Amino acid sequence: MGNLNKVLLIGHLGQDPEKRVTQSGSSVVTINLATTEKFTDRSGAKQEKTEWHRVVFWNKQAELIEQYCKKGSQLYIEGSLQTREWTDKEGNKRWTTEIAGRNMQFLDSKQGGYSQEQRAPQQGSQQGSHGFQGQGSGYHDNQPPPPNNDFIDDDIPF
Repeated sequence: MGNLNKVLLIGHLGQDPEKRVTQSGSSVVTINLATTEKFTDRSGAKQEKTEWHRVVFWNKQAELIEQYCKKGSQLYIEGSLQTREWTDKEGNKRWTTEIAGRNMQFLDSKQGGYSQEQRAPQQGSQQGSHGFQGQGSGYHDNQPPPPNNDFIDDDIPF
């Protein structure tokens, strides 16, 4: 059996997307996506646990997210885990693991009608809205994203 590195998430943006442009002119957007699990603990009390996921999108998908998303927007994301390394200002080696976004779909109904790839309305939809499905990221699923060493985050906000 082969290997698999795939992440599927549905969550809400915890802040507005952060857009950067690399020295080579590629667009990069970083989002912090919150997923919340609700459960009942052993004592019967209702609990919530929120996980934060750092997701990076490149090129066309980055442009779409930056244009149409803001804090609170709901997204479906497909991607893979990647770890990158850099040296901070004090000369210390640092690492972060993040999700390289491959595909995404906007789930907010207010974004309906705008689509990179038009899709048929979902059955039962009263508004007949279309979802976004960004697939024009500039790289294929079997290739890693371009290196993102053109910018450095000194402190990752997790």
